[in-house]
Amino acid sequence: MSPSPAFRLVLAGVSLVASAIAADAPRPWPADQFLPVTEERIAVLPATERPAWRAYWVASAERSARLPGCTLAENTPLKRIEGPPIPSTYSRGVRLQAPAAWFAGEEAQQIADRVVNWQTVAGGWVKTGDYSRLREMKDEHFNAWSYGTFDNDSTINELRFLALVMAAAGKDGPHVAAWRGAFMRGLDYVLASQFPNGGFPQIYPLVGGYHDAITLNDDAMEHILELLRDISVGKPEFAFVPTTLATEAGRRVERGIQCVLAMQIRGPGGQLTVWGQQHDALTLKPCAARNFEPVAECSNESAHLLQFLMSAPNPSPALVASIEAGMKWMQRRAIHDMAPNRDDTVGMGLVPKPGGQLLWARLYELDTGKPIFGERDRMIHYVFGELTNERRKGYAWYGTWPAGALETYRKWSEQRK
Repeated sequence: MSPSPAFRLVLAGVSLVASAIAADAPRPWPADQFLPVTEERIAVLPATERPAWRAYWVASAERSARLPGCTLAENTPLKRIEGPPIPSTYSRGVRLQAPAAWFAGEEAQQIADRVVNWQTVAGGWVKTGDYSRLREMKDEHFNAWSYGTFDNDSTINELRFLALVMAAAGKDGPHVAAWRGAFMRGLDYVLASQFPNGGFPQIYPLVGGYHDAITLNDDAMEHILELLRDISVGKPEFAFVPTTLATEAGRRVERGIQCVLAMQIRGPGGQLTVWGQQHDALTLKPCAARNFEPVAECSNESAHLLQFLMSAPNPSPALVASIEAGMKWMQRRAIHDMAPNRDDTVGMGLVPKPGGQLLWARLYELDTGKPIFGERDRMIHYVFGELTNERRKGYAWYGTWPAGALETYRKWSEQRK
């Protein structure tokens, strides 16, 4: 007979206390947790890989050399939005979910003009663009983030937004040519940023540090591949993209998927598991990022990546094996009858919640499968309560992210029978 919910709750509480007491001591990051792409590292690649990487390196440097400094003009607000709130993206003003009439209206077109205005000389867009104001080229301190990035859906959302506004405006709108030109430069930026092995950096042109890693964090690579897929299959808003470019976008999606399969982490005995938040661009091994993001298997980004892989219309045997292994890992790592508790200063950051949603830690230690938590001093902790208050409450250490993937997997498995 299975234990009652109350008894399971007691067992779970005892297990949490025992886990915290028996947890390993905090440890520092090992050395070389992330390595940038450099000429020296490219020089020692296999001879068959060096030419493509050398060409990529040179193209990145040339694009970087064209970047001037810039500053922003005084705030020039858009007119007030009437009606119910419309869900917006990370960049102010850009919306991807709105009535068709809104995309055809004056406000959307004004934002589109400013999206064009904010496009960098490199072809991408900066993080958290504020399209309630114009951008003005002046002397200003210039940093790596000014190049253009895919972090927080930057560049990808701008391209999707421009396509939606163009579709609503029709072919003959007065600003369509400028919007189309910006989109094409942006698409060229996306294609140019793709590594020879199919991955994508966080920032392009390359700037060093963990920004050169293949970035799955915040679903960056997944959202790039989704954009390229939508272009390649001819979604209505991308009908203006030339056939040759749409075909090339499809090829880049396939290259990206092959990279994803090659990056999938293997645990003890060579068993496929999931993915990290970042992977080294040259070795494809999982690597670290920000000081509180150590090398780890990541439930959040891996869950979303698996959902993307399950959208493939005719999955290969290798793709099926990848999905099956990843979903089995999700099932093994699920936490039952618990809820997050960011105020916990001694335990694992969980409180009993019988019958609650399945929960996962965000980061799991390679090989052992233990939840791990990072501090800004690059210390890895096995007990949530050891973190500073700022880190306990400033990062999503637990979540329900894989729940959607499990439901998608159930339907995907049934369709394959």
